[in-house]
Amino acid sequence: MIRGILYWVGGIIFTIPCALYFYLMYPFFRRSHDLPHLIIRFWSRILVKIFYGAGIEVIGKENIEPAKNYIIVSNHRSYTDILFANAAIPLQFRWLSKSSLFKIPVFGLAMKIAGYVPIERTKYMSASRSLEKIKEVLNKEKSVWIFPEGTRTPHDKPGRFKRGAFLLAKETDRPLLPVVLVNTDKIFLKPFIIRPVCVQVIVLRSVYYSDFNKSQMSERFVMDQMSQHIRKIIQSNYNAYAARF
Repeated sequence: MIRGILYWVGGIIFTIPCALYFYLMYPFFRRSHDLPHLIIRFWSRILVKIFYGAGIEVIGKENIEPAKNYIIVSNHRSYTDILFANAAIPLQFRWLSKSSLFKIPVFGLAMKIAGYVPIERTKYMSASRSLEKIKEVLNKEKSVWIFPEGTRTPHDKPGRFKRGAFLLAKETDRPLLPVVLVNTDKIFLKPFIIRPVCVQVIVLRSVYYSDFNKSQMSERFVMDQMSQHIRKIIQSNYNAYAARF
């Protein structure tokens, strides 16, 4: 209970100066497009380590090549996933996020400034425009992070993967980087009860569309094979590490 109160009160107090600093630095963002993400990463690390009291164990960091930019795909079990992803992965990446989040005062504007990409999944034209914006991010040598389930799946098995990330891999020839998030859903037992657990962030080997594109195979079949493969390795690694707790 005490840690929960500390998080909600202290976290809000800490967030206010971070937000002010973020907006004060706005004139410099055109010179350094990386700066917004660095500020958000700092904010995330403080919330996770100080206010959650959580540890972060990053496994497989050697699978990240800093000179490359990736289409990062991961499971999605908790609202805290975004904080832990920002805190743990040393890459410049942008999020694909629900368009409704961009309508939240202050928060939504910060997301827009940071270069996050909004999407309305139920509207084909919006989704298509979002894919084009993501291509622009990749062409600027930044990575993008996509939850292929499209929403949180608070179950032991990830939900059905949507095709967007795999279509991007085909059209941009960028590698897919699978990441597994373990224990992020165990932080909040109740809104004001926080359990300081250790979260595992497992970075797996990247894969390319061309790794699955064999002769005489249709595009849909290849993307289905990629989707099944990545879903399987995310699930197997999640099972292996979740079993330790």
